[in-house]
Amino acid sequence: MATAKKNEENTAEEFNIDRALDRLEEINNRLSEQDIALNESIELYKEGTLLASKCKEQLQGIEKELKILNKDE
Repeated sequence: MATAKKNEENTAEEFNIDRALDRLEEINNRLSEQDIALNESIELYKEGTLLASKCKEQLQGIEKELKILNKDE
């Protein structure tokens, strides 16, 4: 159990929005293909929603930082 929590922490530290957006594009392209199995499409959908959520969180944090920086001007 401790290992899973440590992996989650490392994943959060290593999150790269550019890589996440590239992966989301890959997922979207794969889901658009006709020969995809149902199980694979469900797993890709789960991965995509998780990545999209993480991207949104990071972008919201950046937006807050920019508002703070612009407020000082």
